[in-house]
Amino acid sequence: MKDYIRVGTDYFKIISKTDRYGIKREELKKWNKQELVQDEGRNAVYEVSKYDDFTLIPNNESHKKSENGCFNMYKQFAHKPDEGDWKWTKILLKHIFGEQYEIGLKYLQVLYLHPKQALPVLALVSKERQTGKSTFMDWLTMLFGQNMVIIDAKNIKSDFNGIYATANIIGIEETFIDKSGTIEKIKAISTQKTMTVNMKGIQHFTVPFFGKIIMNSNNEDKFIKIDQQEIRFFVRKIGIPTQENHNILNDMVDEIPAFLQYLKSLPTPDFTKSRMVFTLEELANETLSKVKEESKSWLYKELNELFVDFFENENVMEDEIQVTPIDVKNRFFNKNNQVQLSYIKHVLVDEFNFKKSPKVVRYKPFYNEPQKTGTPYILPKSFFTDEIQEVQVSDEMPF
Repeated sequence: MKDYIRVGTDYFKIISKTDRYGIKREELKKWNKQELVQDEGRNAVYEVSKYDDFTLIPNNESHKKSENGCFNMYKQFAHKPDEGDWKWTKILLKHIFGEQYEIGLKYLQVLYLHPKQALPVLALVSKERQTGKSTFMDWLTMLFGQNMVIIDAKNIKSDFNGIYATANIIGIEETFIDKSGTIEKIKAISTQKTMTVNMKGIQHFTVPFFGKIIMNSNNEDKFIKIDQQEIRFFVRKIGIPTQENHNILNDMVDEIPAFLQYLKSLPTPDFTKSRMVFTLEELANETLSKVKEESKSWLYKELNELFVDFFENENVMEDEIQVTPIDVKNRFFNKNNQVQLSYIKHVLVDEFNFKKSPKVVRYKPFYNEPQKTGTPYILPKSFFTDEIQEVQVSDEMPF
């Protein structure tokens, strides 16, 4: 009986609904055994397929309905690769990924051929409208069908995660996330290995988790906080397309078989370079740098200005100065109770990335204060004087 399954001791009916993209999505709705008998007859319970538990086995080339007695929540991929032209797909992808087009192709290749592999969060940002961000998201939905969902940020915060917990691709539209809890949850999801699925009316169950997150945002610099050494984000700023095609989504859907065939022809990615496939150097671009800069704390920005001013006006001859958090506190924030020593230490270590002396030394804080003993942090003069030179050069520009 294909419309019903039993998982453990619970019965479910498989209900199909068609979404706005025309994709038929299957939902499992808990079903009462008595209703099953009443609707389908007394022998129906013996004809229902039985499974011990749920699992998730992503595979877009060879789908398994079950494995080791567990029902596979991953849905069968709807498309087959074939030879052909993919002109409009290439035009949009070159527009989306720009100078990082080859990285973008590799990202899509991994989504299709290696759906178990972790990938960085792909964020498409732009203040402008009609840039193609939503078209790209819609195309991905048409491409990956039931194994992709589009949600908003509030769904991430919800205790009920059934809407995305078994999805391989999680699209988040028009995103601005300023809650640290939500930010950390998104980062955690991007590397999570298992997921406890919490659906209303259904007992919790745990499945392997392979979800990848793709975000669209109108906020270019502040859509989320990203640390300096973070490798979990691939950020692209999207401009206005130079070629118009109001039917591009339909054209791209028609080109899906040809595009899949092309992805299969590409060399297998090197998965040994990074747990997220891509290195910091490969993901680096101007937009990501701006987001990382905006993500720095107010104390980082304040200290940066104070240190630049110090090196500019104190005529420091040494290549570096040495300070401890308490030295910084006493010099700049002696009367500010909001600036704690632990916060200063966090900024020096995690935002400036300054190194601490490996042993106790005699040093003069800020080069010109009385000598003391401690394990200070080492602040290179070049870190701040290079910034001074950049400002001076830009000030001398005639335009």
